[in-house]
Formats: sequence, structure tokens, C-alpha cells
Amino acid sequence: MGLAEIIKQYLRKGESGVISVKLQNENHLLKVYIENGEVMYVTLGTFKNEECFSKLKNAVPIEHFFLRGVTPPQKIEGGCTDKFIDALGLPSAESLKTKTGMMITPEKIQKLEKEFIELIGPIGKLIIDDLFSKISYSRGNSMPEDEYKIFVDSLIKELPAHEQEKFSSKYKI
Repeated sequence: MGLAEIIKQYLRKGESGVISVKLQNENHLLKVYIENGEVMYVTLGTFKNEECFSKLKNAVPIEHFFLRGVTPPQKIEGGCTDKFIDALGLPSAESLKTKTGMMITPEKIQKLEKEFIELIGPIGKLIIDDLFSKISYSRGNSMPEDEYKIFVDSLIKELPAHEQEKFSSKYKI
């Protein structure tokens, strides 16, 4: 998952908190503070806001986590979402925040989850729980199509080779 996709999921949901991202070839975490789906403050080591934007265009995220409710140490008046989006090389803030595609029903997700666990065994539930956490999904809710695609692709990689094609054809969109 690229940096834009990571940030997109939190902006689109109108989240508030801090997204911490470990970047390849970087000693410090990228921290993106958001409030109600708007980027309010960004740090990368001692760099702040626009100072770190130049490092983001080709940044490769290794892993990330999100802590809800964390407030930024400082705020840029009106936020810096547009400048942040420009730094990622994306067309506009609206394209990043807008939900695209359809929503996948909780029933379909539950059916996929059940079959995956039957194929791989009890460890499948742990794998699914970990993936749900990474995409900030809660059971019983619908899932945006783009997140569902990432979720299914991740599950397919966990299956034995002889099961991957069948599972893929059944659940991929």
C-alpha cells in the first residue's frame, strides 16, 4: 500500500488522530496529524510541514499505525491538506477524500472471512483481525471497494498456491 492509499483511508473517513508511517531509508517516523479528515500538522524527524513535503513524493512506506484522538502539537490555521496532497503528487484533496466505487456489504465480508478460516484454519481469524486493524475496519460495517480489494489481495497471498485461484475468482471484484 502506497503512502497516498494509507492517508486516503483516514481522510476519507473523517478521522482524528495521528498516522505514524515508517518509511524506507528513513530513520524517523512520518507523523501526519489529522482532525476531522483534514491534515493539520506533519513531522518527519525535526522537519515540520512544508520542510518534509519534499521527501514524500517518492517515499515508500514499510508499515503504519493510527492512533485515534491524538491532537497535533501545533496546528496550521486551516490545515495543510492541499499542500500535503500536492507533495504526494496527487491531483487534488477532493480526489483523496472522496469515496470511490461501491461499498461491500458486511454479509459478503463475513462469507469471505468464514471461507478463508475454513481453508487456512484458526490462524485465519488472527490474519483477518490484523488486516482489519490495518485498514481500520470494524465487523458488521460495509467496506469501501478500494479497501476490499486490498483486503482480498492480502488474504490471497496467505493461502496455499493451489487454493489462490479459486478464492480469487470467487471474491475479487
